Amino acid sequence: MLAGWLSESELWLWAFLTIELFGLLLVPAVLLSHREPPAAIAWILALVFLPGVGSMLFLLHGRDRMRWPARRKRAADAVVSTRLQAARGRALAHSEDQLAGMDPEDKPIFQVCRALGATELSAGNRVAMFADGRLAWDAVQKAIESATSSVFAEYYLIQDDQTGARFREHLVRAAERGVEVRLLVDAYGCFWLPSAWFRPLKRAQVKVAQFLPLRLALRLPMNLRTHRKILVVDGKTAFAGGLNIGNEYVADSPKEPMWRDTLLRIQGPAVASLTTVFLQDWYFMSGASEVSPSFFPEAPRDGSAVVAVVPSGPDNAAEAVHRVFFAAIVGARRRIWITTPYFVPDRSLLVALETAAKRGVDVQMILPFRSNHRVTHKAGRSFYAELLDYGISLFEFEPSMIHCKTMLVDDHLGLVGSANMDTRSFRLNFEVHTLVHDLSLAKELALAFEKDRAVARRIDAAEWRARPWPSRVAEGSARLISPIL
Repeated sequence: MLAGWLSESELWLWAFLTIELFGLLLVPAVLLSHREPPAAIAWILALVFLPGVGSMLFLLHGRDRMRWPARRKRAADAVVSTRLQAARGRALAHSEDQLAGMDPEDKPIFQVCRALGATELSAGNRVAMFADGRLAWDAVQKAIESATSSVFAEYYLIQDDQTGARFREHLVRAAERGVEVRLLVDAYGCFWLPSAWFRPLKRAQVKVAQFLPLRLALRLPMNLRTHRKILVVDGKTAFAGGLNIGNEYVADSPKEPMWRDTLLRIQGPAVASLTTVFLQDWYFMSGASEVSPSFFPEAPRDGSAVVAVVPSGPDNAAEAVHRVFFAAIVGARRRIWITTPYFVPDRSLLVALETAAKRGVDVQMILPFRSNHRVTHKAGRSFYAELLDYGISLFEFEPSMIHCKTMLVDDHLGLVGSANMDTRSFRLNFEVHTLVHDLSLAKELALAFEKDRAVARRIDAAEWRARPWPSRVAEGSARLISPIL
């Protein structure tokens, strides 16, 4: 009926005004969310100047704090934590003895971890690092093949390819041997996995759950994902790092160069910490809170590594991973060697890196030459000039996509996990990082960094400033929305 009263141009005008009004009505929601000012300004600009598009993006990606799910997640964590109090107490008591003999200069970051209340410390761990995807995948397969009691797996992304099929087959075989197998996948990261992919798992009685299914998308934004990559076998061996399950991590075809990533294998009392993180996430989504003593066998303490498992997520305002990164950088005395695939730092991390360089710390960063997220890549490059001005050495890895999330601090401290150096990892996703105090692991991280640096292109400050203006404009434009990336 309205079409009979108004011309086509007037209809378009009314539609535009309605969409614009809807965007303006969302502005109070931005202001009430207590965001950092740059992020709030970026969202308000998007709502005002990108009618319709800005509103849709905000509804899908802008609501970065959970309300009722946050309460559910905290309650789930408390249930599991209460049942595991004794195990955590043993690990903590032992770690106190280990910290007592640690170099006083290395203690503060572990004290930060403890103060955040997000993790427990454990000493006597054995930690092995895999810097080659094929070797990492072999270790994962062998661990699952050797399982006798339980396999717990939590992944953001599993590809529907040969590697994904082999991973599924290993889980099926373990379940058929009588092993209790649980698989928790992120509903957004595994969105393209067809339902048929899960049928062999269900036939084998593998317990499968999705993290925040997308049917809740109208109530929950797509940001709140589990980006964690955790595998725990028999409560004795755990894997954590940046590797998802897919061909890109293990392929050696010239047409599909293997992504460069890093995976840790941990054996010792720290395995209980990663098991706890998994069980908390599992209970949150499945409602199953059963905890068997077999999940937490007595762990040998014959290793040299002190490990702090650092979970972080939007259900907790502490932003633990961000604060641990910050503490590691400001506490460094000799070197900070960072590899990250997505670098969009907030002001605090940027100043921490620049100040460290001015203190004489050797700050070097390896970043991707090409990325699977173009806008994020361009936004990260917009920070290069400022970093170079402060004497920070920047390298772009050229052979393939570099997906490592590692930081080496001085001679003993290493950080490896799932978190990138961007807002999404710090505030929007559920992540888990491992902080390790171990001389041998630090040496392995240093060797891997040097090997990657040898095939990376060093960014020259003069050449960088002389690059074509369209590139600089594109990077500057991407930086405008960096607070919401």
